[in-house]
Amino acid sequence: MPMSSTGSSRGNPAMGDILRSVAVLGLIVLALWAFGKILFTNDTAKTIDPIDYAKVVEQARPVASFPLLAPTSLPRGWEARTARFDPEAWHLGVFTDSGDYIGLEQIKVSADRAVDRFAEGSKPAGKAEVDGQEWSVRSGPKGRWIYVRAEDGVTTLVNSSASRKVVERYISSLSTS
Repeated sequence: MPMSSTGSSRGNPAMGDILRSVAVLGLIVLALWAFGKILFTNDTAKTIDPIDYAKVVEQARPVASFPLLAPTSLPRGWEARTARFDPEAWHLGVFTDSGDYIGLEQIKVSADRAVDRFAEGSKPAGKAEVDGQEWSVRSGPKGRWIYVRAEDGVTTLVNSSASRKVVERYISSLSTS
């Protein structure tokens, strides 16, 4: 079959054809990536609505088998986002006004087991006295601070992305009443 005078490239594509094809495929891949990023990105801090943790605390304290700690109030702009209770454990998750997370855990296990469960990868970083109580301090991945205290078979662990000063102020706000 003779070639036409237009220079058909059926067997050997011209460089321009190859570049156009690569550009079209690149745009399709970029569009799929952007769609997936939008569809599958999960920003927990923005998707979980604030909760009234005081109601959970009010219901949990009478049935708790240990003195349940909770902040007497949260500073302006802070929001409680998660609260879970069972007779052996208590969790309260809070976001500060600057977007840092503070997680309070009280659980009836040893301090070592609580650290293994809630502060994996952390390393000892000394001690701190907060409101007359001694806490073990640990530094964790991504600049996290973990404060741990065990008493009467219950371990209290505070795990946070906030500064030590903010964490200690939060710990000072905790009360059993």
